[in-house]
Amino acid sequence: MATEKSKTQSKPKLSVTAKIDRMIDREDAKVKAYASVNLGGEFVIKDIAVEDGQKGMFARMPFRSYKGANGETKYSDIVFAITDSARHSIEDAVIGAYREALGESEDESPTQSM
Repeated sequence: MATEKSKTQSKPKLSVTAKIDRMIDREDAKVKAYASVNLGGEFVIKDIAVEDGQKGMFARMPFRSYKGANGETKYSDIVFAITDSARHSIEDAVIGAYREALGESEDESPTQSM
């Protein structure tokens, strides 16, 4: 007889790493950068936008836009986290990579201007 796993049994935490693929240099841009996320060394999500929103920086997952029957633009998520913990893990990795890249670009700026 097969045994059913307990719903309270914890899942192993997924390894999440992020890297910034490109920075957006315009000061007035809402999107500050685009990132890629590696999930457990087995799956990659590209084109995650780092946005500066009303509540601060956040990671916006990729989406597709299309025109509805009445010509109105609609949006459909391509990739999304199912659980809050997964969403937080991805967002923390992306924002951390952005802050690190931002620090590196600020460190390079004085040398480039010489």
